[in-house]
Amino acid sequence: MMKAGPWNVVRSRRGFFAVAAMCMLAAPQLASAQGNDDQYDVTVKMEMVGMPMAMPPMMQRLCVKKGARDEDFVPRQENCRVSDSTRTGSRLTFKIACTGNNPMTGTGDFTFGASGYNGQMRLKGKMEGQDVDMTQTIAANRVGGCTAR
Repeated sequence: MMKAGPWNVVRSRRGFFAVAAMCMLAAPQLASAQGNDDQYDVTVKMEMVGMPMAMPPMMQRLCVKKGARDEDFVPRQENCRVSDSTRTGSRLTFKIACTGNNPMTGTGDFTFGASGYNGQMRLKGKMEGQDVDMTQTIAANRVGGCTAR
């Protein structure tokens, strides 16, 4: 008999997709190839306490409107809300809370540079009824212009 643990949630197909969904960025804005806004290639790597193997990194292209709010750079699903965001120089810290079937809370810490941003989000909560503790490492490189719609 297998010992139940937090990593068992990823053993089922449904659990795997639930974990993967937590890593997905907010739906990217439609964009044309050139424009005045910023286009990023974003890579999200996830580590879960107790998971025997690392999940492959997830990549997505994201178009962010010039002058966007700091919260617009935070990967999240529609049921997640960013709060208590503070920008000091190039550093952004924030809290995040997700509701629904897999509720989670966490904190984030991003650093912005001339060519992109990187950082981590640490999340704890329930997934498929089991406790989870995960860290998402985000690396976003600005790759050109786009037009956010």
